[in-house]
Amino acid sequence: MKAQRVELLVCPMATPADTEGLQKLADLGKIKTETLVALVGKTEGTGAHDDWGRVWADVALREWTARFLGISPNEVAKQVIFVLSGGCPGVITPHIAAVTREWVDVPDDTAGEDKRLVVGRAGSDPMPPEEVGRMGQIRKVAEATHHAMADAGLTDPEDVHLVMVKVPGLTTASIKDAESRGKTVVSHDLTFGPEGAGAYANDAAALGVAMALGEVPEASLSDDVVRRNWDLYSNVAMTSSGGEKRHGEVVVFGNSVESRSELRIGHSVTKDFIDAEGVRNALRSAGLTFNGLPSETDLSRLVHVFAKSVIPGSDRIRGQRITLLDDTDAYQIGKALGGMLVASVTGRTTNYVSGGERNSHQGPPGGNIVAAVVRADG
Repeated sequence: MKAQRVELLVCPMATPADTEGLQKLADLGKIKTETLVALVGKTEGTGAHDDWGRVWADVALREWTARFLGISPNEVAKQVIFVLSGGCPGVITPHIAAVTREWVDVPDDTAGEDKRLVVGRAGSDPMPPEEVGRMGQIRKVAEATHHAMADAGLTDPEDVHLVMVKVPGLTTASIKDAESRGKTVVSHDLTFGPEGAGAYANDAAALGVAMALGEVPEASLSDDVVRRNWDLYSNVAMTSSGGEKRHGEVVVFGNSVESRSELRIGHSVTKDFIDAEGVRNALRSAGLTFNGLPSETDLSRLVHVFAKSVIPGSDRIRGQRITLLDDTDAYQIGKALGGMLVASVTGRTTNYVSGGERNSHQGPPGGNIVAAVVRADG
């Protein structure tokens, strides 16, 4: 039978168009045309709906991937999933993580001694602007998540530790398109504010993951619950949106006994913005065993960390008042706080930290999702 062997290779980026690190990996044979599954990363820029840094990076990475695979840029999405999150305030280093998957032959009657990393990917059907932030987007993300789980060989949602999703947002042009056809859109606010289209897109995507994994029953979902009912959420969805997208892209990370990877993934949820123990629990979930703080030996096995940093709806943390909700730069500060929290535990700045929006269906109220990939011991 065939089993997966997954690798995750992290390359810092000097500019949004920097593909030198990827090319070095390709030259060394660590990335092959038949093994590249996804490119996931943080790009410098504003992180807003009009973030040209993210768009510039997307174009450069798509062109590099097209040359590498020997296909046209328009065909890249059929083979490689892109999930790029814009904005690197504070101590978040711009980087790209290449996810590779090799299929290896193993005897039919053997299985691994423990569960190791597997990955699956899928694209959704196109999402017109009138579906953004609504049930149309939720259902299409759910369907794509099911397809990505099947691609990973996963059947039990408990084995899924991270679902990364990139979906379309809204732009002035896409709003005009919808309205010219007699359709409405969820919001005319193009920001990631509380009533912004970007926040609606992210949260509909998260609820799509929750629906697919059984975290939220479909009967509880409707257009009206998006960014309204915070009791509905996913503990493993990390989503982002961009006006440059026309369909959703989903990457599922989980563990399976049939994997032959050297990596393992785990996840946890922080209870607030200063919960370093929640980050450490994600490392423990992935397989690091330590009391108190991880040692340098422990951290040498850490491959990558993915985290959300959503601003809570409350102006209090552990009973004390904070003024973040009144800050005009709260979107950037919220993301920077998450970057600092993760870096304080990992001792590195190449962490994928997405967020900045206020409240989200990505994790429970006040909490944020953290997933860690480590190299298995032995």
